[in-house]
Amino acid sequence: MKTVKTIVLLVGIILLGTFNGMAQRGRGNHHPNGNARVVRGNHAERKMRPARVIIRSPYRPAKMVVYYPHWRPNYGYHRRWVYFPRYNFYWDNWRQGYYYMNGPTWVFNATPPPVIVNVNLEKETNYELNESQDDVDDVYRTNPADVKELKTDTVK
Repeated sequence: MKTVKTIVLLVGIILLGTFNGMAQRGRGNHHPNGNARVVRGNHAERKMRPARVIIRSPYRPAKMVVYYPHWRPNYGYHRRWVYFPRYNFYWDNWRQGYYYMNGPTWVFNATPPPVIVNVNLEKETNYELNESQDDVDDVYRTNPADVKELKTDTVK
């Protein structure tokens, strides 16, 4: 009978310790990362900073990658977008395809636009767009600015 009481007592102590440990995880006025939140009496001091929301493209790779497109295998690109001002189209290194105008709309296609089928893109002037545009999936919206900024001779 004494051993049964001892076992019940030990089980009770173990369970009490487990529940107490679970209760301590919230830690009251502390953030989950362990930093204490300062709360003072004045309501103005309680204002929190606005959260910064960063939306990344689902096509963005997790690590830094150097791209060697099939049309220029001996040169590495570090950015997503490559712009060809002469023909006014974009190459997307992440999706391995072309964005170009087809009538009034922009089209994505894995095959090159009809205008450049017989053009050697390796010798054409091209520009890598800024890193800030890597997460922009619809880069063609900035096309008027790109045309003005990166002007070259257009194809006739």
